[in-house]
Amino acid sequence: MRLTTCVLGLALAGLTAFGAHGQAFPTRSVTILVPFTAGGPTDVVMRILGERLSVRWGKSVIIENRPGAGTIVATAALAKAAPDGYTLGVVTNSFAINPAVNQPLTYDTLKDFAGVSIVVSVPIVLVANPTFAPNTVAELVALAKKNGEPLSFTSPGPRTVGHLAGAWLEDLTGIKLIHIAYNGSAPALTDVLAGRVPIMFDLWSSVKPYVIDGRLKVLAVASAQRLQDAPQYPTLAETFPGFDVNAFQAIAVPKGVPPAVVERISADIRSVVSSPEFAEKVASLGVFPKGTSPLELDAMIRKEIDRWTAIAKAANITVN
Repeated sequence: MRLTTCVLGLALAGLTAFGAHGQAFPTRSVTILVPFTAGGPTDVVMRILGERLSVRWGKSVIIENRPGAGTIVATAALAKAAPDGYTLGVVTNSFAINPAVNQPLTYDTLKDFAGVSIVVSVPIVLVANPTFAPNTVAELVALAKKNGEPLSFTSPGPRTVGHLAGAWLEDLTGIKLIHIAYNGSAPALTDVLAGRVPIMFDLWSSVKPYVIDGRLKVLAVASAQRLQDAPQYPTLAETFPGFDVNAFQAIAVPKGVPPAVVERISADIRSVVSSPEFAEKVASLGVFPKGTSPLELDAMIRKEIDRWTAIAKAANITVN
C-alpha cells in the first residue's frame, strides 16, 4: 500500500510539473522580452540563451526587443503577459533600482513577478582617462579631499547602477562627486575617452576593449571579487570593505505561473548557463554565467531594492 501511494505521488508530481493535461512544457514557442535594442550586450546574451533553450526544448525561442523608459516598457509588458510560462522577461539592475528611486510604475516589482534564474553576472568597474593622475581609488579619494572641489564622474545614465555606485562611493568616503548625466554608455564613454569627464562607473563588458588598447585605465573593480579575466585589478572592497556593486541579467515571469513550470524553466536555464558551450559563446562579452534558483533570485531582488532605496535616499536621487 505504501509503495502504491509513493508511486502515485510521484506520478501526480510529474503531471503537475508538465501541466494539467500531462503535456511536457513547452508545447509551443516561448518568447523572451528583452528591454533593450537588438545588438546590445544583453540582447546578444539572450539570443545565445534562447538558441540553447530552443535546442533543449525542441521548440523555438523568440527574442522580442521592447526597449524604452529604462526597461519599464518591457517589464510592464511582462506583468500583463499570461501567467503560463510562455512569456519570459529579462530583468536587470534597473528592475530593482526603479522602485528604489520612486520611479512611477504601472506594476508592483515585488508582487507582480516571480524570479526564475540569473543568467549572467556583469562586473562593474571604475575607469578613468589615462591622463587622470590617480591610479587607485585610494589616490582618487585623497585627491578629491585635497582639492576640496567636487569631482565629476559619469555612468551609462541617470539612476543606473553606475550612477548609484558613485553615490555609494561618495557616501562611504565623504568626498563630493557630481554625476554628469548622459543618455547611454556610448556618449558617456566618448567624453571619458576625450578627457572631458575624468572617471566613469560602467560595465566591464562595455569598457574592456578600451582598457585593452590603453585608452582607459581601471582604478578599481566595483564587484566584491576581482575580475576572472583580469585579476590584476583590485576591488573597491579591498580599500572600502563591504563595497559590492555587480550588474546582472536574469529571467523573470509574471506572477501566477505554476511553480512547477517556473522550476522547470529555471532548471533548464541553469543547465544551459553551466554548460561549456554557453561559457564559450559569452566568454568574449565580459559577462560570466551564473545560474540561480527562483528563490535565490527573488531574495536577491528584495535585497537589491532595500540597498538601492537606502543609497538613493541618502543621495537624494529620485525621479523628478
